[in-house]
Amino acid sequence: MNIKDIARLLDQEFRVAETADPGMIKYALNDTSRDLVSSAFRERKTGLMFEFADDVDIVFCTTFLTHETVDAVLDKLTGSSLVFTHHPFDYHEDERGMSAVSDELVQRLRKHGVAVYAIHAPLDVGLKISVSQSLASRLSLFEPKPFCATLGGHLGVYGRMATDTVADIALSLGTALGLGTVDLFDNGGPVGLTAVVAGGGDQLDIMKEAQELGCTTYITGTAVHRWELMTNANQEFRDYARESGINLLGGTHYNTEKCAVRDVATLLNEQGIKAEFLEDPVLSKYEEGNFKMESS
Repeated sequence: MNIKDIARLLDQEFRVAETADPGMIKYALNDTSRDLVSSAFRERKTGLMFEFADDVDIVFCTTFLTHETVDAVLDKLTGSSLVFTHHPFDYHEDERGMSAVSDELVQRLRKHGVAVYAIHAPLDVGLKISVSQSLASRLSLFEPKPFCATLGGHLGVYGRMATDTVADIALSLGTALGLGTVDLFDNGGPVGLTAVVAGGGDQLDIMKEAQELGCTTYITGTAVHRWELMTNANQEFRDYARESGINLLGGTHYNTEKCAVRDVATLLNEQGIKAEFLEDPVLSKYEEGNFKMESS
């Protein structure tokens, strides 16, 4: 499989030319690694990032470019490959948050002929596959409608859940994501309409738009943001939800976005391109939530 052909397919599917992401190179890489970035990526700040291979045997689909996922790629490697990643960042579900991918990790990819294709905003607002749509489909959200328009797409989806209580929604969320715990803040509102904003959706303007649409429950990744840089804004977000009676649930940034990455792997396989989703062995495990699945 020629890497340029795969990149063209993904570029078209996710409207890469229309949804550039200016911060990608600046924050994702150190100075040394920036020199290795492809010319196309420099122009659009998204898409085919490292051309460390011409033809590949398989595409490994990941959510973050962590050391653990790169280890998993190299463990499975039998020839040249391409990594599709939603975030070209290292990431931790704690106070460290996101950080630039180390030069050492980039050199490991280069040494083993592992190319990298990265799209952030294009997957957030994809027309057929997006992080919120993919999560909403796994929650069986009834009559989903998009909201929070940007970049020719939408960041959120809202609809109704087939549940009677907020605890039932928490159970559905944990089950869909394969988690032992989730974050749950029952703020007294009726189940009502539910907004789904996967990933880093702890943004007041998005919650207020969902509220204006009549949503009384809000599901995101970062209901609790442990990244030190974001804790103050996250507290303001949670305070607003409590004061407004909006029930708030979280399944972590990684786990709420991995659904879309799984769907990308499915899309590639349907196009005759061998692809495999790789679970991050660290980020996929979340035990810090206040709602325990076994106690439900």
